[in-house]
Amino acid sequence: MRTKLSVVVPVYNVENYLKKCINSILSQTFKDFELILVDDGSTDNSGHICDEYDHQYEKVKVIHKENGGLSSARNAGIEIATGEYISFIDSDDYIDFNMFLTMIEALENTGKDIAVCGRVIDLWGEKEKIEFSLKKEKVYSREQAIEEVLLLRDIDVAAWDKIYRKFLFDSIRYPEGKISEDAAIIFQMLDISNGVVHVGTPFYHYIYRKNSISKSEYNRRQYDSYINCVNTEQFISQSYPQFLKQNKIYNTQVCGALLQSLSADLEVKKKYESDYKEFKRKFNEGYWTFLFTEGICIKKKIKLSFVYLNLYHVFIILKKSLSRRGYL
Repeated sequence: MRTKLSVVVPVYNVENYLKKCINSILSQTFKDFELILVDDGSTDNSGHICDEYDHQYEKVKVIHKENGGLSSARNAGIEIATGEYISFIDSDDYIDFNMFLTMIEALENTGKDIAVCGRVIDLWGEKEKIEFSLKKEKVYSREQAIEEVLLLRDIDVAAWDKIYRKFLFDSIRYPEGKISEDAAIIFQMLDISNGVVHVGTPFYHYIYRKNSISKSEYNRRQYDSYINCVNTEQFISQSYPQFLKQNKIYNTQVCGALLQSLSADLEVKKKYESDYKEFKRKFNEGYWTFLFTEGICIKKKIKLSFVYLNLYHVFIILKKSLSRRGYL
Protein backbone atom coordinates (compact mmCIF):
# COMPACT_ATOMS: atom_id res chain seq x y z
CA MET A 1 0.00 0.00 0.00
CA ARG A 2 1.34 3.43 -0.95
CA THR A 3 2.31 5.62 2.01
CA LYS A 4 2.10 9.38 2.20
CA LEU A 5 5.78 9.93 3.10
CA SER A 6 9.01 7.96 2.66
CA VAL A 7 11.81 8.92 5.05
CA VAL A 8 15.28 7.86 3.89
CA VAL A 9 18.08 7.74 6.47
CA PRO A 10 21.59 6.88 5.18
CA VAL A 11 23.51 5.13 7.98
CA TYR A 12 27.28 4.77 8.30
CA ASN A 13 29.15 4.21 11.59
CA VAL A 14 26.89 6.36 13.80
CA GLU A 15 26.09 3.90 16.58
CA ASN A 16 26.28 6.63 19.24
CA TYR A 17 23.76 8.88 17.49
CA LEU A 18 21.50 6.57 15.52
CA LYS A 19 18.87 5.68 18.14
CA LYS A 20 18.19 9.34 18.93
CA CYS A 21 17.70 10.01 15.22
CA ILE A 22 15.38 7.05 14.65
CA ASN A 23 13.37 7.69 17.82
CA SER A 24 12.78 11.30 16.79
CA ILE A 25 11.33 10.07 13.49
CA LEU A 26 9.17 7.34 15.03
CA SER A 27 7.83 9.86 17.57
CA GLN A 28 6.36 12.14 14.89
CA THR A 29 2.76 13.26 15.28
CA PHE A 30 2.37 12.49 11.58
CA LYS A 31 2.06 8.70 11.30
CA ASP A 32 1.54 7.84 7.62
CA PHE A 33 5.17 7.22 6.68
CA GLU A 34 7.68 4.49 6.02
CA LEU A 35 11.20 4.72 7.42
CA ILE A 36 13.94 3.40 5.13
CA LEU A 37 17.26 2.85 6.94
CA VAL A 38 20.11 2.37 4.47
CA ASP A 39 23.09 0.73 6.19
CA ASP A 40 25.92 1.81 3.91
CA GLY A 41 28.45 -0.85 4.90
CA SER A 42 28.81 0.21 8.54
CA THR A 43 31.66 -1.45 10.46
CA ASP A 44 30.34 -0.58 13.93
CA ASN A 45 27.03 -1.61 15.54
CA SER A 46 24.88 0.64 13.33
CA GLY A 47 23.64 -2.18 11.09
CA HIS A 48 22.51 -4.22 14.11
CA ILE A 49 20.65 -1.21 15.51
CA CYS A 50 18.82 -0.84 12.19
CA ASP A 51 17.78 -4.51 12.31
CA GLU A 52 16.47 -4.12 15.87
CA TYR A 53 14.10 -1.37 14.73
CA ASP A 54 13.16 -3.38 11.64
CA HIS A 55 12.06 -6.29 13.85
CA GLN A 56 10.15 -4.03 16.23
CA TYR A 57 8.33 -1.65 13.83
CA GLU A 58 6.36 -2.62 10.74
CA LYS A 59 6.95 0.76 9.08
CA VAL A 60 10.75 0.37 9.23
CA LYS A 61 12.59 -1.08 6.23
CA VAL A 62 16.33 -1.80 6.20
CA ILE A 63 18.76 -2.01 3.30
CA HIS A 64 22.25 -3.40 3.93
CA LYS A 65 24.69 -2.54 1.16
CA GLU A 66 28.39 -2.16 0.48
CA ASN A 67 29.81 1.23 1.37
CA GLY A 68 29.21 3.66 -1.47
CA GLY A 69 28.86 7.01 0.25
CA LEU A 70 25.98 9.30 1.15
CA SER A 71 24.68 9.75 -2.39
CA SER A 72 24.70 6.02 -3.05
CA ALA A 73 22.75 5.39 0.17
CA ARG A 74 20.16 8.06 -0.61
CA ASN A 75 19.73 6.72 -4.14
CA ALA A 76 19.20 3.19 -2.78
CA GLY A 77 16.44 4.54 -0.55
CA ILE A 78 14.82 6.45 -3.41
CA GLU A 79 14.63 3.23 -5.47
CA ILE A 80 12.38 1.45 -2.96
CA ALA A 81 10.46 4.46 -1.61
CA THR A 82 6.67 4.17 -2.07
CA GLY A 83 5.57 7.51 -0.65
CA GLU A 84 3.89 10.40 -2.38
CA TYR A 85 6.50 12.54 -0.64
CA ILE A 86 10.11 11.85 0.29
CA SER A 87 12.42 13.22 2.97
CA PHE A 88 16.09 12.66 3.85
CA ILE A 89 17.35 12.77 7.44
CA ASP A 90 21.04 12.44 8.34
CA SER A 91 21.58 9.63 10.83
CA ASP A 92 23.51 11.69 13.38
CA ASP A 93 20.84 14.44 13.50
CA TYR A 94 17.31 14.48 14.92
CA ILE A 95 14.02 16.30 14.35
CA ASP A 96 11.25 17.86 16.43
CA PHE A 97 8.10 15.76 16.87
CA ASN A 98 5.83 18.04 14.78
CA MET A 99 8.11 18.50 11.77
CA PHE A 100 6.46 16.11 9.32
CA LEU A 101 2.87 17.08 10.17
CA THR A 102 3.56 20.79 9.78
CA MET A 103 5.44 20.40 6.51
CA ILE A 104 3.01 17.94 4.92
CA GLU A 105 0.07 20.19 5.82
CA ALA A 106 1.90 23.13 4.25
CA LEU A 107 2.46 21.14 1.05
CA GLU A 108 -1.18 20.04 0.94
CA ASN A 109 -2.52 23.53 1.63
CA THR A 110 -0.31 25.38 -0.86
CA GLY A 111 0.10 22.72 -3.55
CA LYS A 112 3.84 23.42 -3.74
CA ASP A 113 6.29 20.64 -4.59
CA ILE A 114 8.90 21.29 -1.88
CA ALA A 115 8.59 22.23 1.80
CA VAL A 116 11.48 23.54 3.88
CA CYS A 117 11.90 24.31 7.59
CA GLY A 118 14.43 26.17 9.72
CA ARG A 119 17.22 24.45 11.63
CA VAL A 120 18.96 24.42 14.99
CA ILE A 121 22.72 24.04 14.64
CA ASP A 122 24.47 22.19 17.48
CA LEU A 123 28.11 23.30 17.33
CA TRP A 124 30.07 20.38 18.75
CA GLY A 125 27.82 20.25 21.82
CA GLU A 126 29.16 23.63 22.95
CA LYS A 127 26.47 26.04 21.73
CA GLU A 128 23.45 26.29 19.45
CA LYS A 129 22.35 28.74 16.79
CA ILE A 130 19.22 28.97 14.66
CA GLU A 131 19.49 29.30 10.90
CA PHE A 132 17.09 29.69 7.96
CA SER A 133 14.04 30.21 10.17
CA LEU A 134 11.22 32.69 9.48
CA LYS A 135 8.63 34.33 11.68
CA LYS A 136 5.79 32.81 9.65
CA GLU A 137 5.08 30.53 6.69
CA LYS A 138 6.14 31.91 3.30
CA VAL A 139 5.51 30.70 -0.24
CA TYR A 140 7.99 31.10 -3.11
CA SER A 141 7.57 30.64 -6.83
CA ARG A 142 10.18 28.56 -8.67
CA GLU A 143 12.13 31.68 -9.61
CA GLN A 144 11.91 33.19 -6.13
CA ALA A 145 13.16 29.94 -4.57
CA ILE A 146 16.14 29.78 -6.95
CA GLU A 147 17.06 33.35 -6.04
CA GLU A 148 16.82 32.59 -2.31
CA VAL A 149 19.19 29.62 -2.66
CA LEU A 150 21.64 31.65 -4.74
CA LEU A 151 21.70 34.27 -2.00
CA LEU A 152 21.75 31.57 0.71
CA ARG A 153 19.13 33.71 2.39
CA ASP A 154 15.84 31.98 3.38
CA ILE A 155 16.67 28.62 1.74
CA ASP A 156 19.92 26.79 1.10
CA VAL A 157 21.08 23.68 -0.75
CA ALA A 158 20.70 21.10 2.05
CA ALA A 159 18.57 18.01 1.36
CA TRP A 160 17.72 17.21 4.96
CA ASP A 161 15.55 20.20 5.97
CA LYS A 162 13.11 19.58 3.13
CA ILE A 163 10.24 17.34 2.04
CA TYR A 164 9.80 16.78 -1.70
CA ARG A 165 7.04 15.41 -3.88
CA LYS A 166 8.46 12.08 -4.96
CA PHE A 167 7.99 12.68 -8.70
CA LEU A 168 10.84 15.20 -8.59
CA PHE A 169 13.19 12.22 -8.33
CA ASP A 170 11.77 10.43 -11.36
CA SER A 171 14.73 11.58 -13.44
CA ILE A 172 17.16 12.94 -10.83
CA ARG A 173 19.60 11.11 -8.55
CA TYR A 174 22.40 12.25 -6.26
CA PRO A 175 25.86 12.10 -7.92
CA GLU A 176 27.75 9.17 -6.44
CA GLY A 177 31.38 9.38 -5.36
CA LYS A 178 31.07 13.13 -4.73
CA ILE A 179 30.61 15.39 -1.73
CA SER A 180 28.43 18.53 -1.73
CA GLU A 181 25.88 16.27 -3.40
CA ASP A 182 22.97 18.44 -2.21
CA ALA A 183 24.29 21.48 -4.08
CA ALA A 184 24.82 19.36 -7.20
CA ILE A 185 21.08 18.79 -7.74
CA ILE A 186 19.15 21.49 -5.85
CA PHE A 187 18.80 23.82 -8.83
CA GLN A 188 17.65 20.95 -11.07
CA MET A 189 15.03 20.11 -8.45
CA LEU A 190 13.81 23.68 -8.18
CA ASP A 191 13.76 24.05 -11.96
CA ILE A 192 11.23 21.24 -12.41
CA SER A 193 9.20 22.16 -9.31
CA ASN A 194 6.34 24.63 -9.00
CA GLY A 195 7.95 26.35 -6.03
CA VAL A 196 8.60 26.06 -2.29
CA VAL A 197 6.73 26.61 0.95
CA HIS A 198 8.85 27.52 3.98
CA VAL A 199 7.10 26.70 7.25
CA GLY A 200 9.40 29.00 9.22
CA THR A 201 9.92 26.92 12.36
CA PRO A 202 13.39 25.45 13.08
CA PHE A 203 12.39 21.79 13.33
CA TYR A 204 15.66 20.16 12.20
CA HIS A 205 18.57 19.68 14.62
CA TYR A 206 21.86 19.52 12.73
CA ILE A 207 24.81 18.20 14.74
CA TYR A 208 28.37 19.28 13.94
CA ARG A 209 30.72 16.56 15.09
CA LYS A 210 34.45 17.02 15.58
CA ASN A 211 35.20 14.96 12.47
CA SER A 212 32.47 16.50 10.28
CA ILE A 213 33.60 16.70 6.64
CA SER A 214 32.02 20.12 6.32
CA LYS A 215 34.15 21.50 9.15
CA SER A 216 37.38 19.63 8.59
CA GLU A 217 40.70 20.80 7.18
CA TYR A 218 40.66 21.15 3.41
CA ASN A 219 41.19 18.06 1.29
CA ARG A 220 40.88 17.53 -2.45
CA ARG A 221 37.39 16.03 -2.17
CA GLN A 222 36.12 19.51 -1.33
CA TYR A 223 37.02 20.54 -4.87
CA ASP A 224 33.61 19.05 -5.75
CA SER A 225 32.03 22.18 -4.23
CA TYR A 226 33.93 24.33 -6.71
CA ILE A 227 32.84 22.13 -9.62
CA ASN A 228 29.24 22.57 -8.45
CA CYS A 229 29.77 26.35 -8.63
CA VAL A 230 31.01 26.08 -12.21
CA ASN A 231 28.07 23.85 -13.21
CA THR A 232 25.55 26.08 -11.44
CA GLU A 233 26.95 29.13 -13.20
CA GLN A 234 26.45 27.44 -16.58
CA PHE A 235 22.90 26.45 -15.63
CA ILE A 236 21.97 29.94 -14.44
CA SER A 237 23.51 31.55 -17.53
CA GLN A 238 21.43 29.34 -19.82
CA SER A 239 18.14 29.09 -17.91
CA TYR A 240 17.90 32.05 -15.50
CA PRO A 241 20.20 34.84 -16.80
CA GLN A 242 18.26 37.38 -14.74
CA PHE A 243 20.03 35.87 -11.70
CA LEU A 244 23.65 36.22 -12.86
CA LYS A 245 24.30 38.83 -10.15
CA GLN A 246 22.86 36.53 -7.47
CA ASN A 247 24.94 33.69 -8.88
CA LYS A 248 28.12 35.73 -8.33
CA ILE A 249 27.09 36.21 -4.70
CA TYR A 250 26.51 32.45 -4.41
CA ASN A 251 29.96 31.71 -5.83
CA THR A 252 31.54 34.17 -3.42
CA GLN A 253 29.95 32.49 -0.41
CA VAL A 254 30.71 28.91 -1.52
CA CYS A 255 34.27 29.68 -2.60
CA GLY A 256 34.69 31.78 0.53
CA ALA A 257 33.97 28.70 2.65
CA LEU A 258 36.53 26.73 0.64
CA LEU A 259 39.11 29.48 1.09
CA GLN A 260 38.45 29.44 4.83
CA SER A 261 39.26 25.72 4.96
CA LEU A 262 42.46 26.35 3.02
CA SER A 263 43.52 29.52 4.84
CA ALA A 264 43.07 28.28 8.40
CA ASP A 265 46.45 26.51 8.04
CA LEU A 266 49.14 28.21 5.95
CA GLU A 267 50.84 24.89 5.21
CA VAL A 268 47.61 23.46 3.79
CA LYS A 269 47.14 26.64 1.75
CA LYS A 270 50.63 26.21 0.30
CA LYS A 271 50.05 22.52 -0.48
CA TYR A 272 46.90 23.28 -2.48
CA GLU A 273 48.04 26.59 -3.96
CA SER A 274 46.53 25.92 -7.39
CA ASP A 275 43.12 25.19 -5.84
CA TYR A 276 43.43 28.34 -3.74
CA LYS A 277 44.02 30.47 -6.84
CA GLU A 278 41.00 29.01 -8.63
CA PHE A 279 38.71 29.54 -5.65
CA LYS A 280 40.05 33.06 -5.05
CA ARG A 281 39.46 34.10 -8.66
CA LYS A 282 35.80 33.09 -8.55
CA PHE A 283 35.42 34.47 -5.02
CA ASN A 284 36.76 37.86 -6.13
CA GLU A 285 34.38 38.05 -9.11
CA GLY A 286 31.42 38.55 -6.79
CA TYR A 287 33.00 39.86 -3.58
CA TRP A 288 32.05 43.54 -3.94
CA THR A 289 28.54 42.68 -5.06
CA PHE A 290 28.26 40.37 -2.05
CA LEU A 291 29.62 43.05 0.30
CA PHE A 292 27.06 45.67 -0.71
CA THR A 293 24.03 43.38 -0.95
CA GLU A 294 21.40 44.00 1.72
CA GLY A 295 20.06 41.13 3.82
CA ILE A 296 23.37 39.31 4.24
CA CYS A 297 24.57 38.84 7.81
CA ILE A 298 27.23 41.39 8.85
CA LYS A 299 29.28 38.68 10.57
CA LYS A 300 29.51 36.78 7.28
CA LYS A 301 30.59 39.98 5.51
CA ILE A 302 33.34 40.61 8.07
CA LYS A 303 34.59 37.03 7.86
CA LEU A 304 34.73 37.01 4.08
CA SER A 305 36.41 40.42 4.06
CA PHE A 306 39.32 38.83 5.92
CA VAL A 307 39.31 36.13 3.23
CA TYR A 308 39.37 38.80 0.52
CA LEU A 309 42.38 40.46 2.17
CA ASN A 310 44.18 37.07 2.45
CA LEU A 311 44.08 37.47 6.23
CA TYR A 312 41.70 34.70 7.29
CA HIS A 313 44.38 33.13 9.52
CA VAL A 314 44.44 36.46 11.39
CA PHE A 315 40.65 36.31 11.75
CA ILE A 316 41.00 32.85 13.37
CA ILE A 317 43.55 34.19 15.87
CA LEU A 318 41.33 37.18 16.74
CA LYS A 319 38.26 34.98 17.10
CA LYS A 320 40.04 32.58 19.46
CA SER A 321 41.35 35.51 21.52
CA LEU A 322 37.91 37.12 21.81
CA SER A 323 36.36 33.76 22.70
CA ARG A 324 38.84 33.22 25.53
CA ARG A 325 38.02 36.69 26.87
CA GLY A 326 34.32 35.90 26.81
CA TYR A 327 33.32 38.27 24.02
CA LEU A 328 31.98 35.51 21.76
